[in-house]
Amino acid sequence: MAGNDYAMRFTEDKYATKLEVGRELKVSSVDPFWSNILSYRSHFYHYLTIRTIEKNMLLFCGCPAINSLVNNLEVKLIRVNRECAMLVPNSKEAKNVDYAFKKEIVNLLNECEQLGVGEDFIANVLRGEVVSAIPNNMLLVNYLNALNYIKRAYVNPIDEDFLSELYAKLLGTEELTTFYRSSEDRNPENRVLIDRVYTSAPVTLIGQMMNSLFTFISSSTLPTSLKAMITFFYINYVKPFAKYSEEVALLMAKAVLAHEAFGDTVVSLPLERLLVLPREESARIYVEVQKTADVTYFVDYVYKFLNKYCDSFLDDMAQAKVSEMREDFYQVDEDKQIEEVEIPEEQPRIETVDLFAANNEEEEEQPRVEPQPVPQKEERQEYRQAPVEEARPAEVEVPKKKTVKVTYVQEELAVAYIPVALDEKQAVLLEQDLLERDPELKKGEAKFYARHCTKGKKYTIAQYKKSLRCAYETARTSMDHLAELLYYRKEKIKNKYVYIPVERE
Repeated sequence: MAGNDYAMRFTEDKYATKLEVGRELKVSSVDPFWSNILSYRSHFYHYLTIRTIEKNMLLFCGCPAINSLVNNLEVKLIRVNRECAMLVPNSKEAKNVDYAFKKEIVNLLNECEQLGVGEDFIANVLRGEVVSAIPNNMLLVNYLNALNYIKRAYVNPIDEDFLSELYAKLLGTEELTTFYRSSEDRNPENRVLIDRVYTSAPVTLIGQMMNSLFTFISSSTLPTSLKAMITFFYINYVKPFAKYSEEVALLMAKAVLAHEAFGDTVVSLPLERLLVLPREESARIYVEVQKTADVTYFVDYVYKFLNKYCDSFLDDMAQAKVSEMREDFYQVDEDKQIEEVEIPEEQPRIETVDLFAANNEEEEEQPRVEPQPVPQKEERQEYRQAPVEEARPAEVEVPKKKTVKVTYVQEELAVAYIPVALDEKQAVLLEQDLLERDPELKKGEAKFYARHCTKGKKYTIAQYKKSLRCAYETARTSMDHLAELLYYRKEKIKNKYVYIPVERE
């Protein structure tokens, strides 16, 4: 019973190595405990079609704890992909997010390769103004070009041709003179004969091991993110190129994510943070995988990091949305013309009051003025009484005129016509009619077409995906099916397919 408890503890609570089990149990020999642990893990083993340098088949342990890590990351990547897809193309927010992604990617590459380039050079890279520079520094420009290649060609099969084109983009050349590494790694670790730890694959095995990787990518049924991370691990393990193997490993992982499920959005995500993980910890995990042929140690390490990163990204996106809503609520768009008009504020009517006419029986007593001495001209003095001034109606002071400023926002349209559109009631009627007329039409397709059938307009797969809230592959299949039924005409504009409504009777 105690053995089973240890097996679950060192597998589910923590996917521990043999050395870590010995440290925690504080025993000199852990063989009996380790046998129980391996026996428990063996129920969840998945053997992969790729092998270690010693020809051992790599395996993955899909125990509940590790599966939970994988599933959580898959869900978070879907949410990240959805958040990015909801940004309006070419909007200020979309451009800011894209710029922030590119800047972080370039800074991470600069840190990984220790290029030491300054902020001015990085700014020029992001603006696309770098024409020529030191070859090593051109890696920043070439890497962005490689990402754009993945976005354009993410539907192409991932094979040796795809990898060679990707590597050529990274080197900044049109044609490769060499491909796989032709010289052995000079690391002293490779010369050890007993308990040998390889830091890269021997030259004679590179082609064979990379071919097995392409087979694994095309045939494996593992979750997409898991397949991508194993690809990242394996290329780093083989190190097939004389330089930039780490960068190629990450680019290939992004290509797998884009091909399998997430489209080109995930390509822009700065997963390059994996390139700057602590070197000592990463090296320790690579050695453990090589000794045990269990890639789960790497999966456990990387997935915990990626889950935290996705959480941070989603939190930042949520805060940005709140800030944007607050800004939109309290501020007027600066691009709009503002006209201020002064409108007099209505004042209460004020009338003159006659105090004498108010009551004839009562008279207000007038103040008496004491006689004033008159300058003496003669010995005789004369006293004169000051004349009593006639009482005048009292006047109430009228307040000054007040004005209220009212702001009018003048909207200007770039077009002089109102686009034709159906209201929702008409769209529902049209949707029902389409389904009754054409039995081959699916409900979602009819719903989309009824609201997107304006002549001359060009609709995209992304619009279908957003409107129906479905997966990208479902949207692509549905739009192609509508084109087959002659509801749309499919055309390619640059690198993007659009669907134009066909006139129907």
